[in-house]
Amino acid sequence: MLFLLLAIVALLCTSCCPRTKTAAWVVRYDIDTPAEIDAICSAAKQTGFDELLIQVRGRADAYYRSDIAPWPENLSISSCNFDPLRQTLEKCSPVKLHAWLNVFYLWGDDSPPQNPNHPAAQSQPWILADNEGRPLTTYSRFEKTVNWLEGVYADPASDEYRKLFVAVVTELISRYRVSGVHLDFIRYPGPSFGGGGPLGQKYAEEMGMDPRLLPEHISRELLFDWLWGRLTLADRVLVTAALYWREMRATEVSALLRDVSHALKVRGKRDVRLSVAVFPDPGQAYLENGQDWRTWEREGLVDALYPMTYFGKTDRIGAQLREVAAGTYPDAKIKLWA
Repeated sequence: MLFLLLAIVALLCTSCCPRTKTAAWVVRYDIDTPAEIDAICSAAKQTGFDELLIQVRGRADAYYRSDIAPWPENLSISSCNFDPLRQTLEKCSPVKLHAWLNVFYLWGDDSPPQNPNHPAAQSQPWILADNEGRPLTTYSRFEKTVNWLEGVYADPASDEYRKLFVAVVTELISRYRVSGVHLDFIRYPGPSFGGGGPLGQKYAEEMGMDPRLLPEHISRELLFDWLWGRLTLADRVLVTAALYWREMRATEVSALLRDVSHALKVRGKRDVRLSVAVFPDPGQAYLENGQDWRTWEREGLVDALYPMTYFGKTDRIGAQLREVAAGTYPDAKIKLWA
């Protein structure tokens, strides 16, 4: 009798509690053949995933049919009848699919793209430069490693690249019935980049100061000393100037997101969810990478956030996620995915 009672209670609790929704990132190398797509979709259905985020723009290319973005160089040009995204949409139905696009990250190989018109080609006007004005296309593998660089980035301050990326998104949602657009690498690669480019020149003209002379890292302690007036006047001015430089960088990153969000609304794609992958610490994301996701959340620019809590033990990851959830604005209509 006791066992029966416990079983009934367990069934009632299960029916009352909402089921945890699950999603998975699917990298582009898992959809580059029809057989792999069949395997991915079969596994997703058997496992019961609610959503899949399919990487269709990994290196400024298109794992779908596009008149704007180049065909991936790891796929044969002769495979003209193969459309990875369309086949994934068909095979995985009714699982919801979101198009996962890398935003500013363009290229990761040591050798440059074979296609001279590729967005990561050295001749492109939007290639991000470091604070010394050196384009990332000239970096060696060793230099990328010591600078924690994945590869070549586009400059978030480039109006030309921003227009290109918005055109890519607009074309994609007009041709494919995806459930969402998921943006990754929507950030600067670090604090050492951008000062040697056009945004650095603009800052120097406005402020009369070279941003490359400012503190590259602003610690939590330094920030609190600045807030509470515990710095000398000279140091306070320097930190204020450094914070203004951080705001200029973040403004450029946010401009692209606003344009993408606007493009979705203009085309009547309100049912297409816009989500972003973000660093879990909002202060570090803003100061180091220009990723002001608290503002994105507050302004309703995105529908969902995916905090990148990858490293450490379960307790550390759990604490990061709880901190993200606790900092959510009360009126924000946003979903958080662990």
